Amino acid sequence: MKKKYTVLVAGLALVGTQIFAAGTVRENCGCGLGSMALGDETGMVSHVVGATLNGISGNQTFAVSSGTLNCDQSEGFVSSKEVEIFVADNMDHIATDAAVGEGAYLSALADLLEINESDRADFYASMQVNFDKIFSGSDVHADEVTRSIVALI
Repeated sequence: MKKKYTVLVAGLALVGTQIFAAGTVRENCGCGLGSMALGDETGMVSHVVGATLNGISGNQTFAVSSGTLNCDQSEGFVSSKEVEIFVADNMDHIATDAAVGEGAYLSALADLLEINESDRADFYASMQVNFDKIFSGSDVHADEVTRSIVALI
């Protein structure tokens, strides 16, 4: 039994070593502090250190949300916040445009959402058809409207 266990552990160690040795820290551990410090390094030790550095103090989470440390910033995160601000500042105008299915505020909203020109007519129609779901009442908040719009697209 002991011999089987030893063979199993040795086999797993060999497989794990091969998995970690298959690329660079940047390729296998993602973005973050570890990627910046050890990005082109290979080997299991470099990968473990890189992954550990990425996880320290939540730097990888910060890097993803801020677009730093070799991470690409999530555009959805930025767009949603910008859209929420726009909706909060212009909710009555957006509601009016959505009710008729066209207008300058709806066009500006489509710009913020990066909706292609070829898809805008569908977006405007969808806003009109789903008006009651998006603007669910007179006391609806901008964040709720934003979530409804983002879910719609």
